[in-house]
Amino acid sequence: MFTKLSDTTLFFDVIGSGLDDSDMPLKHKPILIALNGGYGFDHAYLRQGLDDLSSDYQVIYVDLRGQGQSAEVKLNTINFEKMADDVASLMTNFGIQSCFVLGHASGSFIAQKVAMRYPDKIKGLILISSSMGMTVIPGKAEKGYPTPFLKDRAEGELLDIAHNFFYSSTPITEEDYQEYFHQVGPYYMAPDKMDQFEGIFKFVTHKMDLVNHFRGMNPFFNSLGKVDSIQNPCLVLAGVHDWATPAVGSMMLSKKLANCEYVEFSESGHFLFIEEHDRFKDVLIEFITKNN
Repeated sequence: MFTKLSDTTLFFDVIGSGLDDSDMPLKHKPILIALNGGYGFDHAYLRQGLDDLSSDYQVIYVDLRGQGQSAEVKLNTINFEKMADDVASLMTNFGIQSCFVLGHASGSFIAQKVAMRYPDKIKGLILISSSMGMTVIPGKAEKGYPTPFLKDRAEGELLDIAHNFFYSSTPITEEDYQEYFHQVGPYYMAPDKMDQFEGIFKFVTHKMDLVNHFRGMNPFFNSLGKVDSIQNPCLVLAGVHDWATPAVGSMMLSKKLANCEYVEFSESGHFLFIEEHDRFKDVLIEFITKNN
């Protein structure tokens, strides 16, 4: 399905009815908008971990501007602020006064921006594999906090492939992209769950111009000194084995949020909502029940 905004059209999908028919009279279910991360990806990889929430919530997935099945736009219109505005406009189009917003990885950056810019639209934030940005590094207070690195689990050519993906100043090619995700991608999972990655990645679609745009944009997100303004209830979740967005960054973020619960998942990497799905679901349901 599609919704028209002022300057573009977004694709969205809704899973689950809006009304709970388990009892009478019918009651409205809480609404959860899910924002994916990545490098200009669509929302599809989230569905393995979130679709079954539809028995309790109405889950709305969005392909953010220019991504997935949403309309193409000029790359210079794709930034975190504009995408946050799009989420708020989508809510207005749907007649949603307020709801819960879940963001994974760079999707959590957008979720932070929505809460900063439109606090009245947020019942609660769920920030997964998040941080205040890649340039916000641990200080003395975080000294000794366990921080995983890719080099602890991989070596040689794999590190070179990862370095090229993250740090090369030149655009990567489709071949580079495929090499990175097929060879380095499994390391996004906890060590005993690496075989699950291909099952997640097969649901990701991409466009190379967007991949390179996000490679240049994601490293410069920085919400330090700004997230303090977020008063909404927040749930920050992190995987202990996540080297891409280490738990220390999530922990530092949680300390800056005024009303926040922080939970670590000891058997997960970057995709804790899939890797430890049952525990994730329990924690999420408790948070939403408390704050709905």
